[in-house]
Amino acid sequence: MLNKLLRYELKVTARTLLPVGGGVLAFTVVTGLVNAVLNSQSNLPDMVTFLQALLLFADGLALLLVVAACVFVNVQRFYKLLGEQGYLMLSLPVPAWQHIAAKLLCACLWTIGCVFYLGVCGSILSGSVPTSLVSTDNLDWPVAAAMLMLVLLLLALLVEAYLEFYLACAIGGQFGQQRLLASIVSYFVLGFLEQILLVFLLIVVAFGSIQVNAGSWLEAFARVSPEATMVWMFLLVLLCIVLVDAIKWAIIQWLMTRRLNLV
Repeated sequence: MLNKLLRYELKVTARTLLPVGGGVLAFTVVTGLVNAVLNSQSNLPDMVTFLQALLLFADGLALLLVVAACVFVNVQRFYKLLGEQGYLMLSLPVPAWQHIAAKLLCACLWTIGCVFYLGVCGSILSGSVPTSLVSTDNLDWPVAAAMLMLVLLLLALLVEAYLEFYLACAIGGQFGQQRLLASIVSYFVLGFLEQILLVFLLIVVAFGSIQVNAGSWLEAFARVSPEATMVWMFLLVLLCIVLVDAIKWAIIQWLMTRRLNLV
């Protein structure tokens, strides 16, 4: 059933995102052609140079619009699940976690695709095609492991960002007719509380390191390669983010199963 939900989410979101992305891509192609023609000329009038810069600025805003549309459409899909659409979707013999997973996977897939989309548009504007993002020459296992951990860390941060939106929507859904305003306020309140908690944890870690004499740990890290040290640091941060993601997921699922207030 999860596959059916995911296909449905991709189909519905594609109706909005594909036309927007296609239109901006066409505009980017035109901008790239104009940019290539003008860059091949010399001694252009100041007005033409200004118009060229204005066109590039407009294309940059259009690309930001694509990113904003990607985030907005995917967050809106979860927000609607807590409203009138929830009467239909939640009546299906599907557990709440599958609804959350389908919308989260759909959002992450579109966002990852948006990253590659921006890369293609950037190549069109610059007039160059990147042959490889990463050089594989002399790529030993610590460097490869560090790169893998970095990719996993970015994916975990992406999941955390969407779960932050979903949690705010789930909390706002407890306020009935004012759920939109409550969702917006909840999002900023959650961000503020997380910043306070992060500062508190950093203070605790710093104080604990002083108390237990962290010099031995630093000496141990100094004996290994910088790449291996980076792998362990990425792994530690990744585990922390995964823990935060799990907590947010559990709260969202609890609110949807125990405290659901459809409007």
